[in-house]
Amino acid sequence: MSRTDAPHNGVRGVLPPPPTVCPLDHRIFTPVAWVTHGSRRVLRGPTQLESDGPVPAGTLKVTATRTDAGGSHDLGPATVRSDGTFTVLDEPDLVGEATYTVSFLGDLTHRPATDLTHTVTVGKAPTSIALTAPAEASLSGGVHAHHRHVHRAGQGAPRAGDAEVERTDRLGSGTLSSVTVAADGTFTIDDLPRTRRDTTYTVSWPGDDPHQPSTAAATVYVTR
Repeated sequence: MSRTDAPHNGVRGVLPPPPTVCPLDHRIFTPVAWVTHGSRRVLRGPTQLESDGPVPAGTLKVTATRTDAGGSHDLGPATVRSDGTFTVLDEPDLVGEATYTVSFLGDLTHRPATDLTHTVTVGKAPTSIALTAPAEASLSGGVHAHHRHVHRAGQGAPRAGDAEVERTDRLGSGTLSSVTVAADGTFTIDDLPRTRRDTTYTVSWPGDDPHQPSTAAATVYVTR
């Protein structure tokens, strides 16, 4: 008879130790080392109890943090599902290195698990310029063109600032006055062409802290 089966004969029963959560699986992190500013980062992972039977749904939670140049950011707890999986969502908002840490601190019936960390480089988000210009304009009427920054959803609009406009025609190339990009990413170009035939307008935006630079061009046929 074992010690745990014989408390009646004066031997105190020995309770088994609480089950241990296995170290969080390495598959929790997708194998990437580079993400872009503002893009959604998904952490998914399996964990498993060293005990028989499924994990009771909703009873276990893991915690996740992101550490970057701005400090440590709590991504909130994630509930472990009955199949042992969980999901954490994040959108990094600073360019540079970001380290994700997923932890299980244990509870009354489960021991802590080993933390898992993964570092990625958060790069500048790409942008583009959508340029709308007339196919044809006149020397007397001038050229009126609309431009708009295009960026991915969730990445935040490029900051307002100046964009450079270059005009190229049969007489050569030259930089026009800078145009101001509004807070919504739009700006306009008003120009009186100096000669007939094809005139190309090239718009360049230098970028900002979280966004890459972008450029676009349109050619207008100029008549008298």
